[in-house]
Amino acid sequence: MMHKILRAGRLGEDRVRQILHLNESESRLASDAQEFWTRPPNEKNNFWWHWRGSGVYTDQQWLAIGRKHLEMYRRWERMLGINEPLRKVVDWGTGGGANAVAFAPECETFYGVEPSADALKETKKQLALANTTTKSMAKFVPVQLNITTPEEVMNVIPRDIDLFYCLYVYEVFPSKEYGQRILELGRDMLKPGGCAYIQIKYQTDSWTTRSRRWGYKRGVASMVSYRVEEMWEMGEAIGMTPEAMHLVPKPAEVPDFRYAYYLFRKPLLAQTHKPAPSVVLQGVSHIEGDMTQSRGR
Repeated sequence: MMHKILRAGRLGEDRVRQILHLNESESRLASDAQEFWTRPPNEKNNFWWHWRGSGVYTDQQWLAIGRKHLEMYRRWERMLGINEPLRKVVDWGTGGGANAVAFAPECETFYGVEPSADALKETKKQLALANTTTKSMAKFVPVQLNITTPEEVMNVIPRDIDLFYCLYVYEVFPSKEYGQRILELGRDMLKPGGCAYIQIKYQTDSWTTRSRRWGYKRGVASMVSYRVEEMWEMGEAIGMTPEAMHLVPKPAEVPDFRYAYYLFRKPLLAQTHKPAPSVVLQGVSHIEGDMTQSRGR
């Protein structure tokens, strides 16, 4: 009973803040996020980084995360007729390496961007373990991110990336505007024709699914959400071409809900008319090294 009373109180405060626009500044939220994601992982909190063996993440379930994400990307590649091999890939928010172990064997150089030094070390460890059971592994370049100044990673990452992906991360960004900054950085890293592969939480008609804009540490898993068309339009607004979208109301791999995946492509020198992109709803298609810290120089 007490748990229900406390939850009702929190929801009430959330609603009042939302109606009255009692938001915290993005700089405050980014600072809180930096503190949250650089604390030392341990057995009680490492599920936040999707650590192998933590919480619900048994070996089988943990490996399924990256495998299913790679399968989705490869399916979209075939749909678009992309035949070039991946040479350079950026994983924005590596966590414990669940996606890295699937994507790193597919490329030559793999950049892992992550605020937690411990999580980068764990990713390196998991890549080393995977290297004994899979095809040759990419060169791993860890890039330690300062959440308050994400643009600094451009001092480390080149501008000829084939694939930039950000999965299970957008919902914990400080704000929707911060999410656009990261998508713009992804665009700037990509070579012409390169792809950005993004996952978000989408909003429904319920006010409880909207972005918070306050209390980062209290609501970290639900900080940012977008309307389904909003993310699509954001990509268009910054000069990317939306190519595909996939909705997963309740993913099997993680205890969460309301996931939307997008594939954006950086145009070549001149944009040409393309067929309408494919939108997929639950599988039904229809037409619609050593750690490198990113510091300023």
